[in-house]
Amino acid sequence: MAVPVDLGIDQSAFQDLHHVLMREFANRLDVTVSLVEVESQARMFDLLVRDEVDLAVPGRPLPPRLPGHLYAGPGYADSQTRVVCNTRASAAQDLPQLVQQRALRVSASDGYLARFTEPWDRQLRLAPRTRLGTAPMMERVAAREIGCTLAQAEEIARARQRLPNLRAGQAVGAPGTVRWVLRNTRDASLVQQVDRFFLAARKSGLLAQLREQERGLMRRFEVVDVEGFRLALATKLPRFEAAFRRAGAEYGIDWRLLAALSYQESRWNPGAESPRGAGGLMMLVAGTAREMGCTDRFDAGDSIAAAARYVATLRDGLAGEVDEPHRTWMTLAAYNLGPQGLERARRQVAAQGGDPGRWPEVRRVLPTLQRGARAWEPVFHVESVRRYFALLTLDTAPSARASAPIRPRGDSAAGGDVGAGSGSDRTRRSSRTG
Repeated sequence: MAVPVDLGIDQSAFQDLHHVLMREFANRLDVTVSLVEVESQARMFDLLVRDEVDLAVPGRPLPPRLPGHLYAGPGYADSQTRVVCNTRASAAQDLPQLVQQRALRVSASDGYLARFTEPWDRQLRLAPRTRLGTAPMMERVAAREIGCTLAQAEEIARARQRLPNLRAGQAVGAPGTVRWVLRNTRDASLVQQVDRFFLAARKSGLLAQLREQERGLMRRFEVVDVEGFRLALATKLPRFEAAFRRAGAEYGIDWRLLAALSYQESRWNPGAESPRGAGGLMMLVAGTAREMGCTDRFDAGDSIAAAARYVATLRDGLAGEVDEPHRTWMTLAAYNLGPQGLERARRQVAAQGGDPGRWPEVRRVLPTLQRGARAWEPVFHVESVRRYFALLTLDTAPSARASAPIRPRGDSAAGGDVGAGSGSDRTRRSSRTG
């Protein structure tokens, strides 16, 4: 499958709707899918024509008319194009001003000019064009090499996780429909599989559930929070880093995962308290703290050591039943809702014929275990920790890669791993340029 270059912090930390649907499709077909990252929609279509990929997932609306040799699958999401700039002042300007000032540069390879043909959109044709795709254009905007470009609202939000100086401006045109693209050949078997998959996803409610989940996760991880996290990284984390490292080394846990968990729990505030009785840097309840040998929850060192012991206990309880990286993500879920809650979710997955050893399947049923505002809380908790972990990894060891952030106790690499991927064993990622 051809997919767009993703400027988000880490595919392992947050998979968007498009990638989750690809994983579900691969699982339905019981196949392993190779993901080929390309920088533009035009390049995707070229790979399809050359028979180098079977399916393209542009993640953006298509031009109104595709060549006859390409087939557009069912629509599954709407996406709004917006101006994206590197200053608030530029982002606040309207389109004619940006075009007149030659501050806007438009990718000619991602279908914008073909889609925006209404009279009020035609001014876009006066803007300078480039053959670069949207992702490298946003990188140039962030680097202040150009002032503004066009991108989809959701890819701006993801890119801002890594490039926080990007600013979303006005909407351009009406929202468009996102679809997968395939070759239009005599053998229509893949086309039929795609059509049946989306029909089933709609009827079962899966598509609606995944859309709701993505909206919720994006709201919980706005760029303001990323900027706050990076400020805390410089001003708060140094006080506790040594304790995180010691506890991680003792219990075979990447210290950055413990730090990410702590930030999610207390924002690295050793005096934090919750209405439900949790407190301290790691927000332990009194009973769990006692069981883990913690004498003072509000002492940062004690709290970190007890939480690491508790994480290791939860992890060891899944040994032999759940493999990495799924075990790490389920351990985080159990930290939030308790081991009994996690076990209940896994039993429900098994009752539905799923695999209780895979985090994506457990994640899907977790919101059904509670009602009201807390229904999605365990999912938000895990995904937020994963993204803070990804940001910590970027800022502390950008080149590191390993299999999982939790290892068996005594492993010599316990202090420096980076999370493995999304919990899917059905996709492999590579890239194409040119």
